[in-house]
Amino acid sequence: MRLEERYNIRHLCTDEYSVYKKYKIAQHHIASKSETCLAESKNSVIRRCLARSNRRTCRFSKAVDMIEASLLLLFNKDLLISMFS
Repeated sequence: MRLEERYNIRHLCTDEYSVYKKYKIAQHHIASKSETCLAESKNSVIRRCLARSNRRTCRFSKAVDMIEASLLLLFNKDLLISMFS
């Protein structure tokens, strides 16, 4: 089953890479770097904060529940800081 059949995707924001124009996934397709910078910024933060999972010198649990806990702490970092400051 294709994405557009499974989900009702109204808006799709991508960069201006030409391959995205070949597929009709959403009702409205916005091709612009300005629309994707926030999502890419958030993805970069997640990759950086979870990069510890790939270190060979320090061993960390890669269990799904530990990854979920790490993401929960990351997304609620501002709340935790405000509680303890």
